[in-house]
Amino acid sequence: MIDMIGKKFGKLTVIKKTSATKNGSIVWECECACGKTRLATSRELNSGRVKSCGCLRKERYDLVGQKFGKLTVIKSETLGSHRTFLCKCDCGNEISVRGDSLRRGKTVSCGCAKSSESKIESLKSGRKLQEHTSSVFYQGTLSKNNTTGFNGISFIKGKYRASIGYKNKTYYLISDSDIEIAKSVRKEADEAIKSGVFKEWLQQFRNDNTTKSRR
Repeated sequence: MIDMIGKKFGKLTVIKKTSATKNGSIVWECECACGKTRLATSRELNSGRVKSCGCLRKERYDLVGQKFGKLTVIKSETLGSHRTFLCKCDCGNEISVRGDSLRRGKTVSCGCAKSSESKIESLKSGRKLQEHTSSVFYQGTLSKNNTTGFNGISFIKGKYRASIGYKNKTYYLISDSDIEIAKSVRKEADEAIKSGVFKEWLQQFRNDNTTKSRR
């Protein structure tokens, strides 16, 4: 017989051999780290089937006070045959979640995290589309009829005319004998589209040019 007194198994320390046996295995009295005692056989201890007085299982299922992602567990509840936990999200909302969903990381917020991710992805997609729509006129492949070397800049009747496409409509911006002026205006319009302020920029640009023409 192997003397197991003093040996530790999980949270249990063997303190005494009893006179009892179970299925041919010696029963030992053990003290748990939490202070309680329990009986366990040599086979149960050596196999790892018994590691505590039962408090480990309780700790596993008692999630109150623990945090999972953006959720803090407030209290345990019973929903039908399932044990759930009332959680408070960092955003302030409260939600009931099953314990296994929390432990496995399946639920980490009230839903606000996914909503934020969707908004970010939507903004990214919109920004990419907007940049593509605006830059294709300025930096894309030149049309066969282009003679200036710059998209959105055409040479008509001795002048360079700047234009840009926005929301399926072409806007004619300026016609000038200096190509650098036409390029500068075209670039400003392109940047205004990228920044989402094209309409405001266009209105201001037209107002400024109307004022200049009156002088």
